Amino acid sequence: MAEGSKQEIMEATYKALSKHGYADLSIQRIADECDKGKSLIYYHYEDKQDLMLSFIDYMQKGLEASHKEVMDLPEDQQLDRMLDITLGLEDDERWKFQSALLELRAQATHDPKFAEKFREMDELAYSKFEHVLNNIGIKDSEMVEVFVSSVDGSIGRKVAMGDREGLKKMKENLNNLVKSLESKN
Repeated sequence: MAEGSKQEIMEATYKALSKHGYADLSIQRIADECDKGKSLIYYHYEDKQDLMLSFIDYMQKGLEASHKEVMDLPEDQQLDRMLDITLGLEDDERWKFQSALLELRAQATHDPKFAEKFREMDELAYSKFEHVLNNIGIKDSEMVEVFVSSVDGSIGRKVAMGDREGLKKMKENLNNLVKSLESKN
């Protein structure tokens, strides 16, 4: 498939997931979000699962690109920007997507292919947070694990309840935690 077509299908998948969530996602709804017909999508992907596994790879590449952008910032701005990206606080579409992503992640409990994809994405996110936290003096791997788990848990709790304001407050709390850890180093 031409890279342009693949990119269009992945962007349409993002939009359709944001609008409809995973449970109500269909190939038709994805096709409705782009100029590609269902038949072209089915030509390249066996089914919804195959498309979603490719979409997780696409998200991981986007995550890598976002982290490169973060690393170009001054060290004192990196953590705040990374939290904005990870928590989905940038805009309404990103917030809606967090809910769909939560549904998609739930598939990992029943499907080893999804579990492996999310394991890879989690390892990437962990390594990026570890790098940013190490840059500001937090080098304790257990503390990094607690921090990353707090971020993940906050997303799960607040997105499931539709509590965007609570997630913003959690970001503030995480930043305060890091500041208190920095002062102890």
